[in-house]
Amino acid sequence: MNLPLSDIRAAADFLAGKLGASALVGVNRWRTASNAPIVVKAESLMPTGSFKIRGATWCIATLTADERARGVIAYSTGNHAQAVAKAATDEGIGATIVMSPDVPRAKIDATEAWGACVVMAEPSSHARRALAESLAQSHGYTLIAPYDDWRVMAGQASIGVELLRQCGDDPPAAVFVPIGGGGLIAGVAAAIKQLAPQVAVIGVEPALEDDAARSLRAGRIVSMAAPSASMADAIKVQCVGDLTFPLIRRYVDDIVTVDEAQIACACRRYFNEAKLVVEPGGAVALAAAFESRLAVRSGARVAVLACGGNVTLERLASFALP
Repeated sequence: MNLPLSDIRAAADFLAGKLGASALVGVNRWRTASNAPIVVKAESLMPTGSFKIRGATWCIATLTADERARGVIAYSTGNHAQAVAKAATDEGIGATIVMSPDVPRAKIDATEAWGACVVMAEPSSHARRALAESLAQSHGYTLIAPYDDWRVMAGQASIGVELLRQCGDDPPAAVFVPIGGGGLIAGVAAAIKQLAPQVAVIGVEPALEDDAARSLRAGRIVSMAAPSASMADAIKVQCVGDLTFPLIRRYVDDIVTVDEAQIACACRRYFNEAKLVVEPGGAVALAAAFESRLAVRSGARVAVLACGGNVTLERLASFALP
């Protein structure tokens, strides 16, 4: 089971013309614990405020005429929801999105503002998926999964291609990637390891929601019974996907966790020092990089993915130190 480089390049070339590249941002004083410079791939600045627009846009671009006519449905805690809503609306396709009451209200409002019909499920990734699959079957909608879909993963993989192009002859020693259901890291890792296998790919998730780390150690998918209390709502997915996990096992070098205080600190530092608004789920990679003692070659830098910026000012302010 693999994500071919030909599929990744096709998605990357299409999305380069459709969306453009996200910025690569450096902050002079940002270093890992082993003193490697840190650069940020600012996916938070993409349309709808996250990397999810890539997978949604590529997936919808590949739909057949019949699939378009039937409309699409997705399930999400917010970022995939907004991305599918916008990508569908841009193509004149009806979109229904399954969300849940634990999702921040601002993400629900934004999804509706893009023209989608929002339907509520119980607050777990399992419940959202089950309702979306049921509605797809009963109404004939085309399901666009948030991560466990080859086209979605190919779209997210475009980040890896783009990052290596931006770095030119000086690729990063490592890339730190947030993990929810695994679509982002599976795609990015597949791209990077097939193009620049010497680059380490490190997954990051909250310590309270560490199912991917446990799965990698166990060699099988380990699922959490219920969502955790982590602030990182965008990546609170209780297990990785059946399609994403084999790619994670094949291409990802390690998965590390960060605690809630480290996540909040990373959000603050993004805002105060890089002038970027990054939500908790998008900030976990920076939190891990600050703590990383990964040995890298002299002068080499590491990259972190700031994968989402959909957080309100009020919530961001709540992460301030007492």
